[in-house]
Amino acid sequence: MKTSQLLLALLLSASLVACGEKKAPEAPAEAPAESVAPPVPMAPEEGVAGHVEGLTPEHAAPAADGVAEDGHALYAAKCTSCHGQMGEGVGKNPKLAGLKVADIKAKVADYRASKQMGAQTAVMAATAKTLTDAQIDALATYIGE
Repeated sequence: MKTSQLLLALLLSASLVACGEKKAPEAPAEAPAESVAPPVPMAPEEGVAGHVEGLTPEHAAPAADGVAEDGHALYAAKCTSCHGQMGEGVGKNPKLAGLKVADIKAKVADYRASKQMGAQTAVMAATAKTLTDAQIDALATYIGE
């Protein structure tokens, strides 16, 4: 009888040990685009050097309320980390320098409307949704030709 009690105690112990076992979560093979962190804003003084045509601090668009939005500061804060200080593009992020003002406005408006535009749509949509129409105008005027 002692053998059966011992076997029962071992079986119960093994069950309890198995229940308490913690497994490490499996890392996904490739992170989906939605899990990409938004770009970290930069202070305006760290941003665009303004040596490339279309990316100079003198560019600014008037806001709807009459206050000028500073395209340079907006670009430095919202765009530089992914598109480069001169709009040259960083990594898989596209070059912005040389684009037309109307094209930039249209693309940012599409991102703001959550239209699927490519692999970085989630990041761009999150950024674009924080921009007002006046800020989009200022950025497009600053970046575009």
